Amino acid sequence: MPGMVLFRRRWSVGSDDLVLPAFFLFVLHCIWLVVLSVVLFGLPYSSEQSCSVTLVDHGRGYLGILVSCLICESAIMWLSMRGSILYTQPREAVQYVLYIRLAILLVELVYAVVGIAWLVQYYQPCPDITAKNLALGIVACNWLVIFSVCFTMMCTFDPTGRTFVKLKATRRRQRNLTTYTLRHRLEEGQASSWSRRLKFFMCCTRAKDTQSDAYSEVASLFAEFFRDLDIVPSDIIAGLVLLRQRQRAKRSAILDQANNDVLAFLSGMPVTRNTKYLDLKNSTEMAMYKEVCYYMLFAMAAYGWPVYLLRKPACGLCRLVSTCSCNTSVSSSRLSQSVTVEEDNCCGCNVLAIRRQFLDRDLKEVQIVYTSCHDAVYETPFFVAVDHAKKKVVISIRGTLSPKDALTDLTGDSERLPVEEQHGTWLGHKGMVYSAEYIKKKLEQEMILSQAFGRDLSKGTMHYGLVIVGHSLGAGTAAILSFLLRPQYPSLQCYSYSPPGGLLSEDAMEYSKEFVTSVVLGKDLVPRIGLSQLEGFRRHLLEVLQKSNKPKWRIIAGGTKCIPKSELPMDDEAPVSQGVTPSSSRLWLHPSDLSIALSASTPLFPPGRVIHVVHNHPPEMCCGQEEPTYSALWGDNKAFDEVIISPAMLNEHMPHVVMDGLNKVLENYNKGKTALLSAAKIMVSPTEVDLNPETIFLDTSNSPQPTPATHHRRNSSVRGTVYGTIQFPPRPLWFSRNAESRC
Repeated sequence: MPGMVLFRRRWSVGSDDLVLPAFFLFVLHCIWLVVLSVVLFGLPYSSEQSCSVTLVDHGRGYLGILVSCLICESAIMWLSMRGSILYTQPREAVQYVLYIRLAILLVELVYAVVGIAWLVQYYQPCPDITAKNLALGIVACNWLVIFSVCFTMMCTFDPTGRTFVKLKATRRRQRNLTTYTLRHRLEEGQASSWSRRLKFFMCCTRAKDTQSDAYSEVASLFAEFFRDLDIVPSDIIAGLVLLRQRQRAKRSAILDQANNDVLAFLSGMPVTRNTKYLDLKNSTEMAMYKEVCYYMLFAMAAYGWPVYLLRKPACGLCRLVSTCSCNTSVSSSRLSQSVTVEEDNCCGCNVLAIRRQFLDRDLKEVQIVYTSCHDAVYETPFFVAVDHAKKKVVISIRGTLSPKDALTDLTGDSERLPVEEQHGTWLGHKGMVYSAEYIKKKLEQEMILSQAFGRDLSKGTMHYGLVIVGHSLGAGTAAILSFLLRPQYPSLQCYSYSPPGGLLSEDAMEYSKEFVTSVVLGKDLVPRIGLSQLEGFRRHLLEVLQKSNKPKWRIIAGGTKCIPKSELPMDDEAPVSQGVTPSSSRLWLHPSDLSIALSASTPLFPPGRVIHVVHNHPPEMCCGQEEPTYSALWGDNKAFDEVIISPAMLNEHMPHVVMDGLNKVLENYNKGKTALLSAAKIMVSPTEVDLNPETIFLDTSNSPQPTPATHHRRNSSVRGTVYGTIQFPPRPLWFSRNAESRC
């Protein structure tokens, strides 16, 4: 950062990104130099053969090229390792060395062409085996280097690079009209470039006319986010490493303070005296939590065979193969007797996988009524089932599983909810509003809910309740669909697992708490992402890049060893340019990037009441590491406004991981391992009653009353200042104070 300028054009690579490529070429050329030297000066060859003599002269010339390459590549490595991310003055000579290296590459290209000509003319008739192998090796090495350089240039090419350089030059000269024209041209070029990338990514799909605007909207979003932002991809990686260290340092500093209410951090979230854990001792709250765990199975089943095989790669494949038939006529006739299927594959794998999810749990009273596997932008797959055990009709909406779903996710502008009676201005995620409208229209046109409620009148299905569930994209769509269907079904309930953070406006979010329950696991990234959160995330990313005085390669390498604290200044007020001469401070600060602001976006929040499943990691012991302890607490919708950088932020969004986390809360509760903050009197006592997660899917009507606690487990990272006021039961099991500081 900033991007390197070559041939009067900006490239999507920084001058400090060349350490690894130069090292790779340096090693390759060193090896080839040794091999070539041994062949030319150590092994005999026939001086009587014209092919051998010609090739030896050619090889000696190539030795000179190799020596020149090694000198240039060592210079590039040395220069690229100097300075810091923003302090680019020590690396100014890199571009001139690159010009020299590219000139040598042209000579290598000539030698590669000559080598091919020699192979065509002499390879077959030449009897000298050494000469043949030497020629083949030279040609292969040459073309490997040439293709690697061409591929790198293609990947780092910035279509708007020339306009970007002109814009910077006119800014320095203060030409306002020219600057405005160039800025407009740059924004159009960036949007066009992102649109081409998206279409290339979606090359195997056919976009409908009604969906073609998704490309332009998402491209405009990316162009807006990176507008005037002179960074390269490796800067983002380094920034994430630094931002993670900054967040962890801030949490440690808060815990060390004596005059605040934060007692601990669980999954990166502060726990205070006002934090409310789920009271699983209460039978009503326990029953509600069991319902949350139960319907997660429906949300996970909507993913069909991919997630089913992900959870059970061996036996799951055998079970699907044993029950499916790729004979289209047999399969369709068999499935049509019990379920309406739209656009499943010839073997009906998705429907079979949905059924297997319930049969594996011995839920034989769940009947699938309708399954739509149709997948398009703003048109999300879903299925409808009748659960006779719970006396519910369930609509389960699939999450992101295809590039089309990703486009729906990325269309994140706010859109007015199409609900007639609104208490204020209700806004929602645009892509998910359109998806919810599509599902509602589908339900009405196909009369799917009428079929579900009339499935078995002898069992009273007409009086069943309605439940809408979903995970990720499906969670956001399910919450908005609940708004659309609630006028017809006032008693419906929605369970939204890992919903997107930028989903509902504040007034709509508050209203949704009457019928929506959301679940967030740990440091999941998706519930913390929205357009309004992206501006803060970008600002924090640029701040840590600005304050870092370490080379980029050291920062990224440090991320593999739990990120040393030395990679980031701990004092936020410390001067940024310590040790930097006044002449270089302008390059160090890079003020044009830090003054950028995104267009104002309406703040959107996760829906409903939020159950936040948190956990801590006990310390490692000589005989291994103890399993983390999971707890469930009531989260604040507005608290998910910052992305917590962690290796688990993507993994904890996976549907099977969310289900395991929900079940582990019950397991820890049953074993007496639930987190305890005695100083704040935040306690969930264990029980001796069997709460095995498998029993959730069998009988959840009567929740057992808990028995008194036998022993407690203390929360991680609890402030030491309150230890004196805590009275612990005999033989307490302590949590690690350093849980937040390990990977």
